[in-house]
Amino acid sequence: MNLTLKDTLVTRSRALSPWTGFYFLQSLLINFALGYPFSLLYAVAFTCILHVLWRTAPRAQKTLVGICSLVAAFYFPFGQAYGSPNFNTLLALHSTNMEESTEILTIFPWYSYVVGLFIFALGVIAMRRKPEEKKTWGKIEHLCLVIGVATFFVAPIQNLAWGGVFKLKDTGYPVFRFVKDVVVNNQEVVDEQARMAELSNMKDTWNVLAVKPRYHTYVVVIGESARRDAMGAFGGHWDNTPFASSVNGTLFTDYIAASGSTQKSLGLTLNRVVDGKPQYQDNFVTLANRAGFQTWWFSNQGQIGEYDTAIASIAKRADEVQFLKSGDFEADKNTKDEALLKMTAQVFANQRTQPQLIVLHLMGSHPQACDRTQGKYAEFVQSKETSCYLYTMTQTDELLSKLYDQLRNTGESFSMVYFSDHGLAFKERGKEVQYLAHDDKYQQNFQVPFMVLSSDDKTHRIVKARRSANDFLEFFSQWTGISAEEIKKDYPFVSGKKAPPVYITNFKLQKVDYNHLGTDIFDIKSK
Repeated sequence: MNLTLKDTLVTRSRALSPWTGFYFLQSLLINFALGYPFSLLYAVAFTCILHVLWRTAPRAQKTLVGICSLVAAFYFPFGQAYGSPNFNTLLALHSTNMEESTEILTIFPWYSYVVGLFIFALGVIAMRRKPEEKKTWGKIEHLCLVIGVATFFVAPIQNLAWGGVFKLKDTGYPVFRFVKDVVVNNQEVVDEQARMAELSNMKDTWNVLAVKPRYHTYVVVIGESARRDAMGAFGGHWDNTPFASSVNGTLFTDYIAASGSTQKSLGLTLNRVVDGKPQYQDNFVTLANRAGFQTWWFSNQGQIGEYDTAIASIAKRADEVQFLKSGDFEADKNTKDEALLKMTAQVFANQRTQPQLIVLHLMGSHPQACDRTQGKYAEFVQSKETSCYLYTMTQTDELLSKLYDQLRNTGESFSMVYFSDHGLAFKERGKEVQYLAHDDKYQQNFQVPFMVLSSDDKTHRIVKARRSANDFLEFFSQWTGISAEEIKKDYPFVSGKKAPPVYITNFKLQKVDYNHLGTDIFDIKSK
């Protein structure tokens, strides 16, 4: 009887050891840090794995705990803002310059870094655990082994039951998922960039049928990270866009971006797309070149390399290209969009017989917004970053006003289109550190401004019909009078006529019905 009681107490002491709770806390935090949905099953199962490893291979367990804690600590701020690794996050890693990286690191709230340090500290404590004498396995160890192994097969079996394929690599353990997602998505990015480089060096395949431009000068202004509901002219609560609110032209109040990040969204918007894949050699610039237009590209965004981003590959097809930022470590983060007007002024200083296409790519409202405004804002709304974000809309509005005046002063006929690549979503909502970042779960991530201003416009017109950035080339063809065999003509873009249903491409490269997305309303609280 005494022996039985003793064995029972030993078993319970092993099961209820403080280290068991410690490993469970670590498992919870690692799961949380890597950006995956909370799962009690996987937290318990990973705790079991750590317990079994400690009993059989303590050095291997310490190595695993150390690596997982280090990765989780570093990734925690990113995981809370952007979720688990996907194609978009890996693409951003490849195409982001040092300036943007610094801005991203400074936008996260301070307590995200505190939690990251806490996770790292737990890892250090776990690695300093002193080895124990080897003991025979008890019921707890056997049970943990069964739970750890069985849980490994849960997700693959679910996939098989739901009509998918049984693959062990699809296990739901957050640690294994993280490694798989990074490796798989990174390879997809590398493959896409290789395809882009190959196509970018190829001659375009446009078959132009007719060229009948209505205007002499066409200007495309590509904004950055501008939510439509942050602009007064497009229904926003604040009167922060006086020019767009009053100018004669056509404003679309239901234009939907193609995706939630710059590279993916503009890759799908500005290139011809076949079976969901951009044909980088066939874009709106090469179409204009083929039609005999003189083309210019002026950018306030980083170049990085000649063909290693979707935007740079398009830009390099223009006759004249100039980037305010080179994209290297010394890139000047304080270059303002307004500096682009000096370049357009030089173009307008000389009369030209060819039709002109001028593209301006702005930094616009790219996070951190307060870096765009040097900390200035007109009205405080919830947080300083949110307030600066609203003021970036005013800055863009002022730039458009000055560009419009430049065009009018040329004496030539012109038409200008402005739109943003994507919107943003609120993070840390309702807190003093509230900010906006990339996301793909909400309609507001894709609700962006779109307006067309022409020299012969007589009224301020609002179009409420829904339009998709996936149809931009169709708009461009109708707008410039360039007809091409490869561009369909389903409906008149600048009209109130109904268009086909709108789909967006999320960060996992899945096409999603826009109507099925959630909402991320702009709270109008202010002081």
